[in-house]
Amino acid sequence: MHIAHLGIKGGGVRADSDRVNTIAATTSRVPRPVVIAVVALAAAFVALMVVRVGVLGGSSDSTSATPVAPSTPSTSHAGTVIKPAATKPKVVLLPGLPPTVAHALRYSKVAVVSLYVGQAQGDRAVVTEVRKGARSAGAGFVAINVGNDKQAASVASFAGSVSAPTMLVVRRPGKIVAQFSGPVERAVVAQAAHNAGARR
Repeated sequence: MHIAHLGIKGGGVRADSDRVNTIAATTSRVPRPVVIAVVALAAAFVALMVVRVGVLGGSSDSTSATPVAPSTPSTSHAGTVIKPAATKPKVVLLPGLPPTVAHALRYSKVAVVSLYVGQAQGDRAVVTEVRKGARSAGAGFVAINVGNDKQAASVASFAGSVSAPTMLVVRRPGKIVAQFSGPVERAVVAQAAHNAGARR
């Protein structure tokens, strides 16, 4: 009985080995390029599925995770607030000023006006002294030749009847705050201009 049992097992082993040999023989009849092509096609299909899943999953996550920042029109690209440029206040002067005096007061708070007669030799020296005093005080300076009828008329409507040489200290908006007749030293001119508000 024991020997018959071994014989059956031996027959089963032989049957299995015959089946393996049959499969191997069948496989050997398939050309090698066909096998390589099938394996490569399967690998490409798997890689395509992996890439597709990754792209679709990544795009949906990145789109949902990136918020859109609201625009801020009140700030510049650097993040600083844009401020409007400061406007310089307009200078308002009294009407009826001589044109040269009005021009000086637009740029200086105080203007020193030297009235002279062009033909008088001594008046020129007075004008030079007054000019130096006005500049040392930081005031505007104007010289008006009252020997000219047109200029004399503009001064008369502004300062009344005056004789040359005369020095006027005029402060915005066009008011005469000091008047000196005759020659004046530059130190006196500078002090009068300073008292009127020059360089303040």
